Amino acid sequence: MAASSPEAATATSRTTAGGSALPGPPPPTPSNHHAAPSSAAAGGTTDASLSAFLHRLLLSPAPQLRSPLAARSQASPSLPPLVSLESPDQRALRDAADVGYFHLAGHGLPSELPSSALAELSQIDASTRLESNLRTLGFSEEEEGGVQDVDGGADDPAVVFDACEGDMDMDALPAAAEYARRMRDVGMRVVALLSGCPDTGFREDPFAEGRRKPRCLLWASRVSTADTAPPAVGKAKAYPYVVALHCQWEASGQEEAPLSWVMNDGGEWTAVGARDSAILVAIGDIAQVWSNAKLKKVRGMARPTTAAPVETQHGETDRLSLTVLITLSLDNIVSPLVPLSNAAGEGREDEANGAGADDEDGWRFHSFLLEDYAWRVYNPQLQFKDPLIRYRI
Repeated sequence: MAASSPEAATATSRTTAGGSALPGPPPPTPSNHHAAPSSAAAGGTTDASLSAFLHRLLLSPAPQLRSPLAARSQASPSLPPLVSLESPDQRALRDAADVGYFHLAGHGLPSELPSSALAELSQIDASTRLESNLRTLGFSEEEEGGVQDVDGGADDPAVVFDACEGDMDMDALPAAAEYARRMRDVGMRVVALLSGCPDTGFREDPFAEGRRKPRCLLWASRVSTADTAPPAVGKAKAYPYVVALHCQWEASGQEEAPLSWVMNDGGEWTAVGARDSAILVAIGDIAQVWSNAKLKKVRGMARPTTAAPVETQHGETDRLSLTVLITLSLDNIVSPLVPLSNAAGEGREDEANGAGADDEDGWRFHSFLLEDYAWRVYNPQLQFKDPLIRYRI
């Protein structure tokens, strides 16, 4: 038989079944030719890999999904610094300035007075107090319609009384009026205490010699007993203040004083434990501006995590939270009170240390009208956004 020519071999490689003329695969070479495993071996390997994968999957912990609110809250209670009005300690005051809240002892408030005030206030229907609350807070008639729309779905109905101007509605509430008066006196002593703190205070008494007229608001909030989490966005009303005094032993007959939720200056909810007969004092936004940011603050007000039930006139079971605010009338201009020379010097020192957050005079806040700011605080759009941020320098 005659040997095939190279041309015949080439023609054969270009001709395939069906008459197509596609190039065939290259001949096998040692570098790219490997023995294929048997079907039995391949099936065994696949089954083993799948079994190992499923075993690891079953043993792996399931991912934990956390809501944004839970991620920004600390449920484990903590005890804040303890300050006594009878013998104030400068170190405790500095510690309080670093967190924005503290427990106050030596205040002289009778232990039975909070329960008596609660018993009177629990008989008030908060839904009938909306217009009175607005007038007490200082909002104008034109703003009332907008506030009614916002409050329509609020889960934090409150009653607010002015304890400085002789609110006529408090004439029928003698225990609540006495409670507000005594807490106002305690609050003014706390402001004086912060004024005299050389390291972190205001360095001047903001109410001395008639410079400003303080306002004292008694704020009673009704909260559902089923709600043990921090308030959701827009569900807890607030108002600007210098200091707020929150009574944590307000529920008589309880074996253990209730905890309180506090939103710190970083926007995180923290559960604050209670001390026997101690008042929880929150440092407010006005105080932070007055101190030129040397004081940390609490955003909003303290909220109870648990409290004794209160029977309402409709037979429902709720709980009340009492807070007394030391604040200002809305026509006040709020600005830092730290003397200019000291502020400028501290600003240069901070700048040398890399802080550099002040303007050329050392101020860390622009001055602002309290009325504009109070409206934004009372109607928050974003819970975790600091309302003071727009005024920072």
